[in-house]
Amino acid sequence: MLKKPVYGKVTFVGAGPGDAGLITIKGLEAIKRADVIVYDNLISMSLLNEAKEQARLVYAGKRSTHHHLKQESINQVLIDYAKQGYDVVRLKGGDPFIFGRGGEEAMELRKEGIEYVVIPGVSSAYAVPAYAGIPVTHRTCASSLHIITGHESKEKRGNSVLNFDTLAKEEGTLVFLMGLSNLPNIVQQLILHGKDPKTPTAVIKQGTTARQRAVYGSLENIEEICQKNQIQTPAIIVIGDVTAYGKELAWFEKGELFGKRIMATGTRRLAAHLIEEVRKYGGEPIAFSLIDTKRKHMDLGHLNKFTWAVFTSANGVEYFFQALREQRIDFRNLANIKFAVIGSGTKRALLEHGFASDYIPDAFSSEDLAKGLVPMLGKQDYVGLFRAVEASHALPEALKAHGIPFEDLGLYETVMEERKQEELLRQLPQLDYITFGSSSAVKAFAEMIRDYKGPLPKIISIGPVTTKTLRQYGFFIEQTAKVYTVEGMCQAMIEDVRIC
Repeated sequence: MLKKPVYGKVTFVGAGPGDAGLITIKGLEAIKRADVIVYDNLISMSLLNEAKEQARLVYAGKRSTHHHLKQESINQVLIDYAKQGYDVVRLKGGDPFIFGRGGEEAMELRKEGIEYVVIPGVSSAYAVPAYAGIPVTHRTCASSLHIITGHESKEKRGNSVLNFDTLAKEEGTLVFLMGLSNLPNIVQQLILHGKDPKTPTAVIKQGTTARQRAVYGSLENIEEICQKNQIQTPAIIVIGDVTAYGKELAWFEKGELFGKRIMATGTRRLAAHLIEEVRKYGGEPIAFSLIDTKRKHMDLGHLNKFTWAVFTSANGVEYFFQALREQRIDFRNLANIKFAVIGSGTKRALLEHGFASDYIPDAFSSEDLAKGLVPMLGKQDYVGLFRAVEASHALPEALKAHGIPFEDLGLYETVMEERKQEELLRQLPQLDYITFGSSSAVKAFAEMIRDYKGPLPKIISIGPVTTKTLRQYGFFIEQTAKVYTVEGMCQAMIEDVRIC
């Protein structure tokens, strides 16, 4: 008897309409465990930052004017990877089964005997109006919601077209997706079939993102209003009395960084922190780590030799305590050790493990740590530097110059996320700011864009060391944070916005 081939599984995941925070818990879990992620154009690229280190990223973006991969090719990519036994995530904007061709792709998988799962997503049909303050239903004026494609397939069975006679008579809310290029026809047909030309209408572009913009009018003038305000795709059309609530209930389009797309290039931990800060001020954060850290094995059985432990980053703190637990080292061995750290983030990370910092320099750099710490030490001290393999030489050189015994313990190394290069080049023209929290991120960025000829966003640096590296690579720095933290970078961007 022939054995049935062992195939991988394809999981269709709805990524939501643009705001990365709208991904479902189940969808995020699928992204984190996937071997291959085949993703569309209109997803938040922050979601790719959640992929595991070994995951392959495959771009399958489609816009009205350009298809990176044709639909048949996308189907084949899913089939090929699944047949190789990979766990594949098909990451689609909005909901994969609402005008997302998810059904077509699932049919192709079924024909090939490949298992698939569908994780629905938050649809732009109701999420985008909600972000514009428009309730798609309301007790006083809309008891139904009708979601309609504004861009029908030419291959539709029987060459059917939308029934505008029925749609014009509906009392509820009409939401047209992918309909901006067809707006003149939609408006004309609805009015022709009896819809009141004065019916309130809204068009919302790039909903749930920092570039969101809503315009309001009526059926008879909305086309002119869109042209006047240069509304472009992606956009949705909302028709009905509920749109009148938009201006009154609008809540999203505010904050000093609203309208700004901001990329965080640092490690996942740093990027996650920046996301929180940028959202506070209304910006759209893109967590897109260009570097990752790999822990190195380090025997910590001789901890009782040290009088000081120095951490230059939160990553070092995490890897240190991880190693202690794995090696089953009693935390009481740390009782006689003092801790020196660089930066408030490192201080916070240490506190999370129950230990306070004994010394933190006013300025957050290895040079400043050396200036402040070395005078506090004597030849009877023994210092452990728990940090990255490629860290600054300033501290070990200062210790050596003063005859203070130390060990430079490389707990982790920083590696470049090469798989993100292609997507980085696509994203650059769409960014307002790009932030750098370390020299390692700068070096990775410079390598990835070596052949790039397009425009660069404004560059924000976390501090003078990173700024120095940026200048060495010939980059113009818009602002260097006055306080060398993620919060400091956000304040630098806010100051820049105010100046402009």
